[in-house]
Amino acid sequence: MGHNNKTFNDNQINPASDETIIANIHEKLHEKMQASAMDIKATSRDGYVHLSGIVDLYSEKKLAEEIAIHTEGIKGIENKITVAMDSNITDKHIEKEVLNKLQSQENEAVAGVGVKVTDGVVSLMGNLSTLNDSNKAMHIAATARGVKDVVSNIEVGRGEYTDTGISNKILQELSTTELSFKDLARDVSGGVVTLSGFLNSKEEIEIATEIAMGVEGVKKVRNKIKIRK
Repeated sequence: MGHNNKTFNDNQINPASDETIIANIHEKLHEKMQASAMDIKATSRDGYVHLSGIVDLYSEKKLAEEIAIHTEGIKGIENKITVAMDSNITDKHIEKEVLNKLQSQENEAVAGVGVKVTDGVVSLMGNLSTLNDSNKAMHIAATARGVKDVVSNIEVGRGEYTDTGISNKILQELSTTELSFKDLARDVSGGVVTLSGFLNSKEEIEIATEIAMGVEGVKKVRNKIKIRK
C-alpha cells in the first residue's frame, strides 16, 4: 500500500479527454465518498491523473485512488492526498485499534494477524492462506485513525503448494465463471502468478485477478491481461 504512483497499459481505442476523466472522477468521488471527498482535487494531463487534498483516514486516501483507477481513460495515477494527523493519537493507540478491528473479524485467520506500528506506519505480520485474506487485513488496518501507511510482511500460503497445482486450481476456478478463460494464459513460478491473454473489459480482468488471488499458495499476481479490441 505504500506506492503512490501507478501506471497502466493504455488499451483504449478512443481515449477519453482529460476534462471527461476529471468530471467522471469527481462525480464518482462525491457519489461514493460524499463529504469525505470535499477536500479532494483531481487533475489530469494526457490521461495521467494527480490526486491531492486532505482526508481523515488512510482508507479514504486508498478509496479515492481505487475510484480514480477504475475511471475510463486512465493511463497512470499519482496519489498525493494527505491524511490528517491527530497529535493525540500515538502508535500504541493505533496498534490497539488495528488489533481490535482485526480480532473482531469472523475470519479467524485474519483475526490472528500480528501488528506493529512505527511513526504511524502499520506493519502486518503472520501467515495467511490467500492473497485475498492478506489484502483484507491491509484494508482493515487502513481504517484505523492515525494510520499513515500499511505495509504487509504477511507470508501467504500454509503447507506445500506446487506451481502446477496452483495453475490447475486457477483454471478450475476460472472454468466456473462466464469468462472466456480459454483465452487466458497462466504462468506460475514459485507461487507468483502471471496472467496474460485477452478479456472483454476491465471488470472481467478484475474478476480473473480476484480469482487468482483467492487460490491458496498464490503469493503474488501479475496482471498482463489486455482488453480485447
